[in-house]
Amino acid sequence: MRDSKIRIGVILSASCMTDMPAFYPKQLIEAVETRRKKGVQIHTLVLWTKHPASLLKEPLNSYLTGLRNDGIQLYVQLTITGMGQLPMGVDLNGDPIVIEPHAPKWEDAVAELPKVIELVGNPLRIRLRIDPILRFKDAAGVTQSNLEYMPKIIEATAPLGIKTYSFSFVEDKNDKELDKGHLKVNRRFEKMGATILPPTLEERAGIKAWMDELSNQNSIQILSCATPGMEKSSCINGAWLEQLHDSHMPTSHEECPSRALCGCTESIDIGGWPPKKCFTGCLYCYSNPKIG
Repeated sequence: MRDSKIRIGVILSASCMTDMPAFYPKQLIEAVETRRKKGVQIHTLVLWTKHPASLLKEPLNSYLTGLRNDGIQLYVQLTITGMGQLPMGVDLNGDPIVIEPHAPKWEDAVAELPKVIELVGNPLRIRLRIDPILRFKDAAGVTQSNLEYMPKIIEATAPLGIKTYSFSFVEDKNDKELDKGHLKVNRRFEKMGATILPPTLEERAGIKAWMDELSNQNSIQILSCATPGMEKSSCINGAWLEQLHDSHMPTSHEECPSRALCGCTESIDIGGWPPKKCFTGCLYCYSNPKIG
């Protein structure tokens, strides 16, 4: 049992609502500094991005380096799906569908990883999100998916010391366990003449077995993120972040799920209000995207 007199550090998350490192670095810095001036003891700053190069640009890079020098741990939730700038099928007009029009190509994102690892000080402080896995039928009736990129991304990044990967599926609007935000994603695809094809329970079992084999081959773990039919995991895991911290500063282990099937522990998301558009423009985004 944890001593109630021990002051535990707070985990800040920037942000699962939008890509703050890429599009709102000054607001990110301001939000962290506001808390520091109030005497908040920050344990870890979790940085969510599809744009690893944004962590290496000024003024954010120098600021993050300063936080780490002050004993604040940096942990990166880096998304590389393989779909960045990739044409996948056609819409009703016969035009190419680009699911992530403004995300970097996956090879370019991987090329930035060694510098990001240097910034955070340990490759274990990076969770690489091949998330989501999307399968859909385009307007020509051809099935498209980015699942084939998972082994390519893993084989390119596991040798760098990355050990934790995660995924989810773009799900069906009729799934009762899903958030209502997924409904607008389905409507967006339907307007293009495309249909999302979530995996069946049988297909999920097959994919899970395939991922287990990938994990064993590469000495990694592949975890699901709030995915029906899969084991629950924690993208923000207080106990794990405590182990990784240079001084093993204590933090909360209490679960505080943000949605169904989420196993995350307590954190404060600093990017949700006021609502901020994400300019990567991903067509599967159910949050607050700037499309087009």
